[in-house]
Amino acid sequence: MAPRRKRRRGNSARSPGADETDQPDVDSNDEQDGGDSTTPGTQTPAAPETTDQERLEHAQKLAQNQVSTAYSSYQPPQLSNQLDKYRRRMIAWKCLICGRTINRPAHDSSCSNLLTHAGRCFKKQENESKNRKLASVGVTGTGDLDPREVLQRCALWCAETASPFSALQSISHQSILHPTIVKNLPTRKIVSKAIHMLYLSVQAAFCEELKTHVGAMYLGVDAWQTPNGHDIIGAVIYRAKQEKGGSIRMDAMPLDFVQLKGSHTGEYLARMVQFIVEKFGLENRICGIVSDNTANNGTMISELKKLKWKRFHGEAQWIRCFAHILNLVVKAILRPFGTPKKKADSIQDLDDSDGEEEAQDLIDGFDGSDIESESEDEDELTDTVAKDTELGGDDELTLDDIQDLEGEDDTDVYTTVSCRQTLAKFRAIATKLKKSPNSKAHFITICQENECEKPHNIERDVPTRWNSTYKQIASIVRCKRALLVWQHDKQYGTPRRLHINQADLNLAQDLVDVLEPFYEFTLQLSIKASARVAEVVVFIDSITASLSTVVANEDDRYPPALRNACRAGVLITNKYYSLTDCSPIYRIAMVLHPSFKDEYFKLAKWPKAWIDKAIHLTREMYETWYKPKQPSALQRAPTTGPPKRQTGVLAGLGAAAIARSADSILDPIDIWLSGGLILDEGAPINGLKWWADQKRGGNTHHGLLQMALDVLCCPATTVDVERTFNFGRDYVSARRHNLDPKSISRGMALSFFSKNNKIKPLALHNYMNKIKDESKTRAKAKGKANQDIVTVD
Repeated sequence: MAPRRKRRRGNSARSPGADETDQPDVDSNDEQDGGDSTTPGTQTPAAPETTDQERLEHAQKLAQNQVSTAYSSYQPPQLSNQLDKYRRRMIAWKCLICGRTINRPAHDSSCSNLLTHAGRCFKKQENESKNRKLASVGVTGTGDLDPREVLQRCALWCAETASPFSALQSISHQSILHPTIVKNLPTRKIVSKAIHMLYLSVQAAFCEELKTHVGAMYLGVDAWQTPNGHDIIGAVIYRAKQEKGGSIRMDAMPLDFVQLKGSHTGEYLARMVQFIVEKFGLENRICGIVSDNTANNGTMISELKKLKWKRFHGEAQWIRCFAHILNLVVKAILRPFGTPKKKADSIQDLDDSDGEEEAQDLIDGFDGSDIESESEDEDELTDTVAKDTELGGDDELTLDDIQDLEGEDDTDVYTTVSCRQTLAKFRAIATKLKKSPNSKAHFITICQENECEKPHNIERDVPTRWNSTYKQIASIVRCKRALLVWQHDKQYGTPRRLHINQADLNLAQDLVDVLEPFYEFTLQLSIKASARVAEVVVFIDSITASLSTVVANEDDRYPPALRNACRAGVLITNKYYSLTDCSPIYRIAMVLHPSFKDEYFKLAKWPKAWIDKAIHLTREMYETWYKPKQPSALQRAPTTGPPKRQTGVLAGLGAAAIARSADSILDPIDIWLSGGLILDEGAPINGLKWWADQKRGGNTHHGLLQMALDVLCCPATTVDVERTFNFGRDYVSARRHNLDPKSISRGMALSFFSKNNKIKPLALHNYMNKIKDESKTRAKAKGKANQDIVTVD
């Protein structure tokens, strides 16, 4: 039996929109999701007879009266170009948050779609307010990065920080990189190639900069061996550079580094220097070369003289590094107190104890850190390694070279033998404190109890570090009260044979008095980009006077051992004093220095012939290179008759004209020397800075201005070259011993170009595009040449 169907009873009253329940949804350009569909039961079509304008006014009235909170998130409604299912224009609601337009039919009275869209926009806005870029709150440096700069930035980072090329691939490093860099991160090989390309592009730009420089330029050169065994020659260019504000500063810029493949003969070094100079187009701009006093450098200067450069004429423009000369004098003084040499008849062998000296050791590491350094036996030095402080065989001091040696007596406060033992004790104490942390801690406690001056430490004496002996002896004197107590400690002190006594402390105090001027002068000369050539003669006179005072011993204070040692120092000082006669720039710089002029020579009791020679050299340089050219006088027509005789006041004009002509031909050198000296509370001023101020003030001093700037910007040392080698030792770290010499030299050069702001943004990108364009041009030219070939049967 079929089930009975229950019949549904219809309602007599139907809802107003019931007839439209089965009608499709209204078209809309809004996002198609469940929230945007209109509830069927809420559709209330407007009367067909209403116009578009009436429907718009009705919607605007709803928005104005804020019937629903949804309307507050939208601008006043407008008519839309879209049509609803009745082919009538829809109402457009523009969101205040995202600016998007929501099109709704005029007969739709529901606000659910508008509320849903506004809710999504509010949520997005809330999330963005919690996570914002640093740039939006004023923190710079987090803006967008041009992907074209990524390769250049990575290459410069590796070069400047001496980091391995593979360091960029580290996961921990990538976590702190800019997202654009991480996205475009280059490989290790690409970074290496980029360094080479940047090196070539920047050098080309730097050549153009040097061409526009006005003034003299000097070249500092030195050789160095990398930790992985490659020999490198480095060159630094010195010049007085004018800044945008008109000020002038001394600039020392590393120029280039080149591998030395051959034996370090003077001829070979000259070819390498010639290559660097001509590469930058400076062969007619170099006014002097600064290097140490090795024999092969002397040969190098002679070979460069043969090239006949415009401003370089050989030894006259060779400036010997004065910092190395100071080191030679100190070694001469301390040699009798050192370990006896195999050659017993020589009290002075000025060859370095380590043929492969590190630049950091030479510069002395003034930061106070302890640097491990081992010295090799001097007999193991080879002829092919450049030794910074080496003299030729005819320069060695033997017993016959020192006159009036005084005999020593056992009753002296100390003798040469006892001095040797004393210095050995000092070295043993320093080693003990370095190797034993507990002993050093106990020593520091004793220093604090005895109120010793800081630092509470005994410096190490490193043979290849300037002034390290002085610093060790000075630290002994500084902590002597604590040492006398600490050395007797059975647990932390030293053995009895290493105990120091009052005689040892007397020697330490005397050596501090003798060596302190050398330390102070080295500090002054070690300032970066320091031009002190005018003060070299002053330094030498001061050293000579100090050592001569010890030798004279007028107050019977110093025993014969120390006086004999100072005699050796005086001989070496006089040796290099005489070498200043070979280069006139020392005396010319003093004549043009506002604090010296010729008055210093008179006070130093120079012979009149020497003073006249210094003034003559200054005048000769002025007339050769800097004297203004006189305009040629206009030729007058010859007179046919006797001159007309003048009377009265006019008659005196002839004599006045002759007198004024005589005044106009006065020598600018004489005018300069007739002026007073410029001092700063009795001390010499900075000569280069004073002349720079004169230039800003427009005072040319009758044409001497440019000459003074060119002479006084000459460096006196190669310390800036040594500093570049110090960085090179870090560049070739233990993890980078496979670097080839070209990568080392170009990476070092690029790092200094970058640190001196010589690299512009997108320089690598532009250089690579230039290479591509040139390659395409060559390919087109080659293709055209192939098309022009005609084959004849």
